[in-house]
Amino acid sequence: MQYVDRRATTNCKPMKKWIFVLSYAFFVLAVFAYRQSTENEAMHHILNAQYARKMTEASQKLEELDEAVNQTLLFNESDGFTEAKDDVWRLSNDIKTAVGALPIDRGFSNTWMNYLGRLGNYAKEAEPSTQDEFVNVMQKASVNLRDMADDWQVATRDLMQGDMTVEGWRNQLESVDTTADWNQMRETVQQYTETDFPLTASESDALKKKELQKLTDEIISRDEAVERFKTLFPDVKETSLAVENSAPGAPYPFYHIRFAYNQSIGYMDMTEKGGHILSFLVERAFDDHVLPYEELEEAATTFLKNAAFDDVVLEEARENNTVWHFVFVREDPTYQAKVFSDVIHIKVAKDNGEIVGLNTMEYIHKEDVKEQPIVEQNWKTFFQPNVTVREEELAYVENDRFEQRLAYRLLVTQEIDQTTHTYVILVDTATGEVIKTERQS
Repeated sequence: MQYVDRRATTNCKPMKKWIFVLSYAFFVLAVFAYRQSTENEAMHHILNAQYARKMTEASQKLEELDEAVNQTLLFNESDGFTEAKDDVWRLSNDIKTAVGALPIDRGFSNTWMNYLGRLGNYAKEAEPSTQDEFVNVMQKASVNLRDMADDWQVATRDLMQGDMTVEGWRNQLESVDTTADWNQMRETVQQYTETDFPLTASESDALKKKELQKLTDEIISRDEAVERFKTLFPDVKETSLAVENSAPGAPYPFYHIRFAYNQSIGYMDMTEKGGHILSFLVERAFDDHVLPYEELEEAATTFLKNAAFDDVVLEEARENNTVWHFVFVREDPTYQAKVFSDVIHIKVAKDNGEIVGLNTMEYIHKEDVKEQPIVEQNWKTFFQPNVTVREEELAYVENDRFEQRLAYRLLVTQEIDQTTHTYVILVDTATGEVIKTERQS
């Protein structure tokens, strides 16, 4: 009688099971790896086809744009001239769309899209009375477009071959491992932009305001800056103050005042010209005590009056767990119109009403607003029947040409299928132009 060890037989079964499981797992992984490789290869071909098509489209559109620009130089004021201008505007936007979707150096693409946008807008908005200037600009644009087309063909030659990997396309965004000198092309296009389409007076004004270059106040000394600080914050002792000048080359010179008192630390930046507060911030711990909203709003209003910001009105208030954030807007006395480019942000601590944040950058250089005709509008005919005007006030706002315009500021609701939508709409009081439409809900 033969003896059989049943334990050995029993132990073999799990081993066979594990061998089967491992073999199956390796098989699945092999299939997955193959499929993943196949999918990557498919993605590789799809991306190459897609990007090559967009590059070809951009190249073709660029040639058409150059032709359209040349056609604007064929005609005087006529239908042909108008049609050619429309083509310049349309093709500029088409190329912007194509270039924006390509994985090429973002610095170059942004600069090029800016040039194309300016070219298209110039063609669209140019008036017949500026024909000589228009011809001069378009002649320069025609020469520059031909140079840009040549540079574009050289830069994209390798990308058009259709053998770029997914990683290779990704590198184009970072200008890594690329034969194209995108930086040089970006600088070239930037030069074209500055020479062909220099900043308008209103654009230049907006830039100067942003950099506070138009301040004309007398320069104050360090000691005067400290005295102004102590007037607003008498609890801070002079021994805990440190004053520094802004770094050389700053767009606007200012004093940086650092301070510490009790358990708080903070800083204030104040312009040398006129001693205007730019910003103020306090860092400290907050407790759980909460003062009534009315006291906190009063604290903000009183502080701004003491700081000589006495021509502002409260526009917005929002809160978090420690502070109320208030937005005040300058009110022009001529029409009692809010100037929405001149705002002040102020933060008040909920626990004790202390001012813990302030930003007046947008307010410091007040906008030079002008009187403007106010043409009454019939809102019932201006809007569709399902639109109701809930609130109306006057405000100065900036249009897309950086001009301050007096506008009707309307809060309207629209009923669609028993659903109410709310909008803020700005309408020029003189021309009836809709400057902006902003959906609230």
